[in-house]
Amino acid sequence: MSIYDELKAIKESLEKPFPYGDIYKIQEDFNKELSEDDTLTADLNTYWMNIAGSLSYVLKGIPNKIPQGQIDWLQLSFIDIFQKYRFFEEKIADYPSFYEVYLNYEKARKILLDYLSYN
Repeated sequence: MSIYDELKAIKESLEKPFPYGDIYKIQEDFNKELSEDDTLTADLNTYWMNIAGSLSYVLKGIPNKIPQGQIDWLQLSFIDIFQKYRFFEEKIADYPSFYEVYLNYEKARKILLDYLSYN
């Protein structure tokens, strides 16, 4: 299977519902570590939409149109960009719905990086 075919296949896994239930549970479980200004849902949405948007460019056949800022973000994990959430990095697997979505986006991000490095 080519890298492009892998990207086409993973697109469907990115269309799962946002894991609000687990996000609320994370916010509840880590309320001492999170401030009122922390916006986990918005930060995840921003990060994941960057991946989905970059994938969209590739699947439309215009990977050269991906803005450099998006590519720069693809090179970093969610925790690398939003270091304020590092406190729950080791606990991510404790939230199965969240973890599944998180892993799907991480896989897509890494495949996108492979694709962009070869093209």
